[in-house]
Amino acid sequence: MPNQVSLCVVKIEIDATMNMEQSLEHGAVSTEHPTNPRAQRERERDRGLRNTSQITIENYTNKQMGIASVRGILPTSSREATPMDESQPSAEFPKEINFFSGNPFVEITKGIIHLYKKNERKEFKEAPSSKLCLLAVPATLSCHDLLKFVAPCHSEIQHIRVIRDGSPNQFMVLLEFRSNESALEFYQTYNGAAYNSLEPDSLCHAVWVSDVEWGEDGTPPLGHTELPTCPVCLERMDESVDGVLTILCNHVFHANCLIKWGDSTCPVCRHVQTPESLENSVCMECEGTEALWICLICGHVGCGRYQGGHAASHYRATNHTYAMQLGTSSVWDYAGDNFVHRLYQNKTDGKLVAMQSPGEEGEEKIDSMQLEFTYLLTSQLDTQRKYYEERLSQLENDFQTFQTSTESSLKKALSLESKVITLTKEKVNLEKKLAQNNAKLKDLQKELTEEREMSKAMQTNQSSWQAKYTILEKKYKAYQAEKERELAEVQEQLRDVMFYMQAQSEIANSEMKDEIAGGSVIVPEPETSNSKQKSRRKKKNER
Repeated sequence: MPNQVSLCVVKIEIDATMNMEQSLEHGAVSTEHPTNPRAQRERERDRGLRNTSQITIENYTNKQMGIASVRGILPTSSREATPMDESQPSAEFPKEINFFSGNPFVEITKGIIHLYKKNERKEFKEAPSSKLCLLAVPATLSCHDLLKFVAPCHSEIQHIRVIRDGSPNQFMVLLEFRSNESALEFYQTYNGAAYNSLEPDSLCHAVWVSDVEWGEDGTPPLGHTELPTCPVCLERMDESVDGVLTILCNHVFHANCLIKWGDSTCPVCRHVQTPESLENSVCMECEGTEALWICLICGHVGCGRYQGGHAASHYRATNHTYAMQLGTSSVWDYAGDNFVHRLYQNKTDGKLVAMQSPGEEGEEKIDSMQLEFTYLLTSQLDTQRKYYEERLSQLENDFQTFQTSTESSLKKALSLESKVITLTKEKVNLEKKLAQNNAKLKDLQKELTEEREMSKAMQTNQSSWQAKYTILEKKYKAYQAEKERELAEVQEQLRDVMFYMQAQSEIANSEMKDEIAGGSVIVPEPETSNSKQKSRRKKKNER
């Protein structure tokens, strides 16, 4: 719901000539006599072309409020009315009997219904009024259907007034609620809703009403403007709700209604809605607007020889002999290089003069000229036919060439499309293989990294073990040399011992053991190298 709303005033202008006595008894808004010429002129100015019509007001009151709350909009009638209650006759007047005279829930008068809209829109946070008016309710909606439509809000509606005037196929409904909040809820729920599902175009148009008045003049209240009616749909036009369009004749319509109007004229006065555009002839080549010539054969428009010369260029290109000047209707013959008409040229100065044809001779000349012109036109048309046949054959050749090239291009496109499909499939397969190879490559890179780390570790360990091996090898060689030396000494000692034991056994078994036992062994001095060995042996023997 918008933050701003316009309040409306419903005013019923009663025809003063219908019941002058009633107006004088209850007091009219205007203090002047109804037949005053000035008052009549003011009423005519306010009414415009509208005429008074019969207005019927039907009242429907909520039973919870009681029958005594029924009150009409119009002033109290002077005729006998039906009492609102059904109480017994008073004891003081036993001869008084209640009676019915007409329908007390229906008011009928003659006049014009005015709907005034406040010029200033009011900002509100709550409901500005407890009264709403439903505009342009379709006549197909009966009172029973209307009560069904507002049935969910029956407990909140205090009074319903159906107002029918001279407008065809529609009426308006005034709703009075118990509180402003109920009116706001009804406005938010039903405004813009369809009355029934069978007619989705019949929408509920609700407006806020600040007051309902009656009077004998149509003067709008201060600060209010009367809402006009659309001539097409006969509904009130509110620019805050619907788009309003004013055309050249100052008639105002709903934009949607004027769109449905198929004609280009005003629906009211038949005036053209938009200004007509003037057709300006221009040269087809240079778009010039001066000295234009139109070809009588094909309708080509070209400029004169003193401007761009496009008309003469068209003759040289197509051999179209005749061209007419726009504005003067003079026909020029390019083949004879002169004008073609029934004027004669003066032989002295070549000026065009008019001659009177002398009776039958003139008619024969006219017939001969017509025949000659017919022959000339026939020849020109034959030339034109040949020209266009050549053009058609050329166009057919061009079309065949274009068709052949198009077919070859289509075949190439189809082959390329098949190649694209094949390449797309190969691309998909290669992408799959590439993904697999990338996965394998990642695994191999990972393994290579592990192998390199392991090789690096092994190289580090190899160098340390190589150093240890070198040290151990040196130790082993030194140990081996020492052991070989000790083994050589042990072998020498063993040989000496064996020699000693052998000598003892030989001596013990010898016959000369006594002599040998008391003898001495003299060993000559050996060489220096052998002296040490002998001394060692000697020592061993001594041991």
